[in-house]
Amino acid sequence: MAFNKKLFAMLIDKARGDRSLRRFALDCEISYVQMRKLAACQQENPPRIKLIKKIAKNAQNDIAEEDLMFCAGISFETNEKKLPVSSVSIKQGELFYEKYLSLSMGQRRMICDFIDFLTERR
Repeated sequence: MAFNKKLFAMLIDKARGDRSLRRFALDCEISYVQMRKLAACQQENPPRIKLIKKIAKNAQNDIAEEDLMFCAGISFETNEKKLPVSSVSIKQGELFYEKYLSLSMGQRRMICDFIDFLTERR
C-alpha cells in the first residue's frame, strides 16, 4: 500500500477542526513546516508512526489513528466480521448518492478515487 498524500491532507484538514494549521501543529507538538507539507501534499515520504500518533491524539471530527495510518500506507490486519446490510444502510446509500449527484465532475472523480482507495483496505 502506498502513501496517499491527497487523502492524508484531507484528513489533516478535517482533524484540525476550526484551529489554524499553525495552532494544530503546536497542539500536536510537531513543526508547522512539517504540518504544512502534509496539508499541502508536498511531502513525498509517508509520516512516521510517532508523528501520526501525535496528530491522532489531537485530532477533532472523529479522525482516528487507523485512518491516518492507512492513508500513510501502514496497515494492520484485523479480523472484522462483515455486518449484514440493513434498510438503514440502504437509506444512507440513497442519501449519499443524491449528494454525490450534486457534486461537480472533479469532486465526483475525487470521491471515486477515495472509494477505490478504501476498497484496497480490505
